[in-house]
Amino acid sequence: MATYQSDKTVSTVQARGGIDITSVTGTFTVAANLAANDVLEMVKIPARATVQEVIVSSSASIAATSTGEVGDGADTDRYVASGSIGSGAASLGRLNAATGHGYTYTSDDTIDIKFTVQTTPTTGAVIKLTAIYTLQA
Repeated sequence: MATYQSDKTVSTVQARGGIDITSVTGTFTVAANLAANDVLEMVKIPARATVQEVIVSSSASIAATSTGEVGDGADTDRYVASGSIGSGAASLGRLNAATGHGYTYTSDDTIDIKFTVQTTPTTGAVIKLTAIYTLQA
């Protein structure tokens, strides 16, 4: 069995370099008119932010069939590839698209949920999206 190391496994503490970790959470309560191709703008991300993680959860089933993706204005599935979001029960999803990890914004944008398939929504279900990012001054 071999052991391999990345370039960040040195025995000293890594310098912060003036970088801060920030998280922002947006909450949306599902309304009766949520439909396919609707976009929920969940959190604002500033220019120069580098995204480290995106977490999406729902308090209950959003609908019997609910498929969506998480991205932004330029790439609707930058963070979470199209799949079941809040279908059937409470759910939790995380960044699963390699293109999104470490992505740096050049201008302000929002991280969005786009529903690609949506049956009659469960009114009152709560969707939360948390983005964790670093910001270089």
